[in-house]
Amino acid sequence: MAPSKIAAAGPKAHKASTSKKHKAAPGKAEGPAGKPKAKASPDKPKTLPKKASGGHALPRLQFGVLALRMQGESVSVMLVTSRGTRRWIIPKGNPEKGKSGAEVGAIEAFEEAGVLGEVWNAPIGSYVSLKHLANGRVVPCAIEVYRMDVDEVLDDWPEKGQRQRCWATLDEAAMMVGEGGLVTLMLKLNAELIGH
Repeated sequence: MAPSKIAAAGPKAHKASTSKKHKAAPGKAEGPAGKPKAKASPDKPKTLPKKASGGHALPRLQFGVLALRMQGESVSVMLVTSRGTRRWIIPKGNPEKGKSGAEVGAIEAFEEAGVLGEVWNAPIGSYVSLKHLANGRVVPCAIEVYRMDVDEVLDDWPEKGQRQRCWATLDEAAMMVGEGGLVTLMLKLNAELIGH
C-alpha cells in the first residue's frame, strides 16, 4: 500500500490521494525572464526565531520538497536557485496557517519551480540550513522535507523571473547543493530508490 499523498493541481487545489503516479515530465534548465519580484503571501508568518537559553536563535521551521521524476532506472530531482545568493536549493517555504507541511511543499514547488504532482504526507527527513536574510542576518532553519512525484512541468510559473531551475540526478544534485544534511538526504533516497 502506498503512503497517503497530497495531489497538487496548482497553488490552491489539494486533495488526499492514495494512488501512486510516476508520470515523467519534460524540462531542462530554464531561467529568469526579467519579471518583477512577487510579493510575499500575506498569510505566511514573518516572525523572527525566539532565543533559546544561552541567547542562540532557535531554528525557523520550513517545509521543502524533493520534486522527483522517474525515468526507467533514473531518478531526477528539480533544483532551483535561491533569490539572494543564487545557490542551488530545493523548493521550500514557511509554514502557512491551516496548511500541512506537505501542502506548503506543494505550493512552494509550484511557485518556485513550476512543477505539479503528488506530495507524500509524511516527511522523508529533515536537515538544518542557514537562511541569508535581505538585511544581512543569517538565521538557522530546520527544513522538513517531503517527497513529490512530479506529474507536470509548467512553462510559466510565479517565480520564473526570479529563479533558475534544472533537473539533476540525485547524485548530481547532491554535488550541487551546499547543505550537508540535504546531501545526506538525497544520497540516502537515491540508494533507496535505485539501490546504489
